[in-house]
Amino acid sequence: MAPVDNPDCVPDVQRAVLAEIERAAGRAVSPGKLSRPELYRAASAGFGVVQVGDSRGYGCFLIRKGVI
Repeated sequence: MAPVDNPDCVPDVQRAVLAEIERAAGRAVSPGKLSRPELYRAASAGFGVVQVGDSRGYGCFLIRKGVI
């Protein structure tokens, strides 16, 4: 989710998650950004929810998994 007050900013929590995704993928990835309403709409159509204990702001992510 893009920060409301500065949509071009990449918060620390998002940088950390992106680094882990790139490490696991073995390549650079290009994430998209959604506004708060867009994220809520997309999340409501999601399959599952994973809740973690990290309380930093803007730590909401939608991850699309491909075919196994």
